[in-house]
Amino acid sequence: MRPRLYRRAFLRLAAIAWLAGACSHALADERRVLVLYSLGADSSSAWQRLVHKGMYDELERSSQGATPAIFEERFDANRVGEDKSQEGMAPYLATKYADVKFDAIVTENFVAARFLSSHPELFAGVPRHYVNHGRDQWLPRDGMGYEVSSDFERAIGVIPLVAPNVRHIAIVGDKTSRGQLWLERIRSVTPRFPKIRFEFWDDGNVDDLRQRAARLDRSSAIFMLASLRGEGNARIQPRELALQISAATKAPLFTHSESLVMPGVAGGYVVSGEAVGRMMARLLLGQPAMTSQVQGYYFDYPTARQAGLRNIPPDAVILNRPHNVWELYRWQIITAGALIVLEGMLITALVLSLRSRRRAMCELASERNSLEDRILQRTLELLQANRKLEQLATTDPLTGIANRRKMTEQIAQELERARRFHHPLSLLMIDIDHFKRINDTYGHEVGDQAIIQTATLLTANLRAVDMVARFGGEEFVLLMPETHIAVAVHAAERLREQAAGMRVRTECGVEVQLTISVGVAASDRHGAPDTPSSLLVRSDKALYRAKKEGRNRVVQF
Repeated sequence: MRPRLYRRAFLRLAAIAWLAGACSHALADERRVLVLYSLGADSSSAWQRLVHKGMYDELERSSQGATPAIFEERFDANRVGEDKSQEGMAPYLATKYADVKFDAIVTENFVAARFLSSHPELFAGVPRHYVNHGRDQWLPRDGMGYEVSSDFERAIGVIPLVAPNVRHIAIVGDKTSRGQLWLERIRSVTPRFPKIRFEFWDDGNVDDLRQRAARLDRSSAIFMLASLRGEGNARIQPRELALQISAATKAPLFTHSESLVMPGVAGGYVVSGEAVGRMMARLLLGQPAMTSQVQGYYFDYPTARQAGLRNIPPDAVILNRPHNVWELYRWQIITAGALIVLEGMLITALVLSLRSRRRAMCELASERNSLEDRILQRTLELLQANRKLEQLATTDPLTGIANRRKMTEQIAQELERARRFHHPLSLLMIDIDHFKRINDTYGHEVGDQAIIQTATLLTANLRAVDMVARFGGEEFVLLMPETHIAVAVHAAERLREQAAGMRVRTECGVEVQLTISVGVAASDRHGAPDTPSSLLVRSDKALYRAKKEGRNRVVQF
């Protein structure tokens, strides 16, 4: 018996050694790519979110299991500006990736492209691909350039096509060099539209723009560039600016960027962020990329319908289209219709066959009541299906807690209640530290377990009035009504201490320690009325400070 046992042990050791050698060989042959983003996290930039989605959708569709190892860095130009976002990045990248040999570097947008081009000493010898959206006629000297330039002739030309009554177009831009370059390009194409009067709004604050927009009617249109405006010490991002202008005017809004196509902005001929992301994915896979495929017609369904747009190109992408009732409940409708037809036939046959009119009327009433019961039953079934759909739309599928949409609605309700009764309201934004490193090192299953354990910890510490939601990726938001900020900070510290005790066990038996960073903010009861966006921004800034100061800490805004 003993020789047989020894032989089995030897065979197992040989198999383990072979698997280890195969894994190390596969890792050695794996393609490594560095991606530099310009605008920051997906949660702070709609454009960045679209690019990220398009890139990973294309990788999932095309790679067939050969996805390269992707390293991502973000300059956060949306929050701190183009110049400040580049300070200190060169030594940071050189130190962080000193031992990583990349096969390619891909930049997204001009901020990252300009930074990499100005630092040829970084990652010397690595092929560079510059995806440049935002600056025209810029070519790198040390790599391949892919210029994504808006076709303003088609972007302006679609307006009189879908809104023939428009005789005046106001172009909203800004004083930045990028904004002025776009305005000059638009001015060069305006002579091709002699029946339309153009007006350029690149000065004034947000109040000025709202007042100008309020004076326009349906014979005018507004063309929104991806422009910024200052309000106090803060900068209003393009999406927020577009929403404020759309709320103040009757004129339809058009744009040249997919990130601005949303309820309130009709759309137009735009540069698609998802298409740019798909182009970047092909570069990551070492495949040729075509910049001619990144523009197309995109329209927001409810806004286009409200504005009375017609002649929309047949190849246009229609966003936010409501679900077709027939497609959703086809068989229920057919069944109910068949029942109605059958009942009608039975009632007719009964009436014709009965000699007594009184008996016939009684039978008819009975059948009618039965039909009404069935219709009521079908109605209740439809209501239950709608409730289930609503629950699915507001619940995070991985953790079972509320999602971003549900939390945003709840914040708005609690802000209104806090403002009405002058009660305190605090909000915690929580992020799992080094989550990307956990994902890259141990795999997405371990990353999912880290998210689930964090959600379980937060849920276990809720009060009856509190609410927690997964806000995106590894970020969570904890809403604490009737809570002063000092109490919220104390609660956040307790959560941070409990999180430090959590461990996630990998398939190899390694225990990964988790820590969290927390940003705490409270509603302002004395200043201007808060919005969900403003409260989230303050807590996000506090979280950004916590991560910048070393992670595993709580920072109060």
